[in-house]
Amino acid sequence: MNKGLFVSWAPYSRRSRSLADAFDLDLCFVSTPWPKRPLATPLKYPWQAALTAAAVAPDRDELWVMYPPTPALAIVAAAARLRGRPLVVDMHTVAFYAPEWLLLRRLELPVLRRAAAVVVTNERLAARVRSWGARAFVLPDPLPCPPETGAPVAADGRSQAAAPDDVTVVATFSRDEPLDLLPQVAGRLPDVRIAVTGEPRGDLSAWPANLRCTGFLADDAYWRQLAASRAVVVLTTRPDTLLSGGYEAMVLGRPLVTSDQRVLHEYFGDAALYAAADAGELAGAIATALDDGAALGERLLALAERREAEWLEAAARLAEAVRPG
Repeated sequence: MNKGLFVSWAPYSRRSRSLADAFDLDLCFVSTPWPKRPLATPLKYPWQAALTAAAVAPDRDELWVMYPPTPALAIVAAAARLRGRPLVVDMHTVAFYAPEWLLLRRLELPVLRRAAAVVVTNERLAARVRSWGARAFVLPDPLPCPPETGAPVAADGRSQAAAPDDVTVVATFSRDEPLDLLPQVAGRLPDVRIAVTGEPRGDLSAWPANLRCTGFLADDAYWRQLAASRAVVVLTTRPDTLLSGGYEAMVLGRPLVTSDQRVLHEYFGDAALYAAADAGELAGAIATALDDGAALGERLLALAERREAEWLEAAARLAEAVRPG
């Protein structure tokens, strides 16, 4: 029999990759040539469904699936039930809030209740899953292991290599990221160079000279960008969302500014700075991060050690539930 398989309907997901590695699973990213746009869905879903059906055709010890979307969950769950194999659903925060997935929740509940585990990133989401009669397990993203960046950091928080940017905003230009505030933030910090990762959407010609978009960065280039920055900013307006850019800043010891959300306070505590979706408040938090970089970096590195130990304990509990005996 083949070892377990993790199916993820995405061109790439760092969380899926890291979970597959941690639990020794084969990983199948299922993507299409069509862009991520609603009008392309009628073309994409049949294509992805066919690829997924082929991927789960061989028998497996267990099947994992990233959810949403619902078709991926349905196909992988059907294969698991047909063969009597454990199903693990990695339920992302968007599934709890996006209207399109809320409308389908009644159809999905029987599948979620039969799953060996529904994995979420925090206890607040786990409580909601348990209220549905499903087995919830809390497992944030595994802390990443950064590659050698080639950008050693001095005691004052500055890279010893030439740093093109003071601040990196980790972004994907998703709807929950308040990136429209950044031109105002940059205007309030005219001497601070700010870079924004990810493929931009819309016209950026009005951005001030100290604000730029890097475009998509390959993994090594991405880590070099973070390591060479004096602070990292990661933002969301969606509740109960832990952000992978925050983990990356933490393991590098780069001062972190993130959104004023309860779940982020619970995870990062006093090791990060928080700001509401307000240009003035965000600019103030960035200025403080640049001024207090050394102390914030030390707190983040200490927190990373504690979170790593907690993650290993939680992962062991999940593995015991899915792989008893």
